[in-house]
Amino acid sequence: MPSAPEELTEDERRRLRRAHERLRTATQEVMSLVATEPIKNRWEPEPAPPEILDAARRELQSAWDELRRNYVELLGWETLT
Repeated sequence: MPSAPEELTEDERRRLRRAHERLRTATQEVMSLVATEPIKNRWEPEPAPPEILDAARRELQSAWDELRRNYVELLGWETLT
């Protein structure tokens, strides 16, 4: 049954926190693969192999899906797809 945020149990709060952390980590991973800036006179970033990018994108999508699912299950919030 959906709850108000203040009604969540400690376990439910942990579940949401873990989902947020997973999404944050997945986002940082994708950023590190595609948004790397060159360092003048030191190195030029090389493109990540397609299979690495695909794996990072899948993890990002999975993390987003988990977070959405938790918001719907725990709080009854409708989210964007």
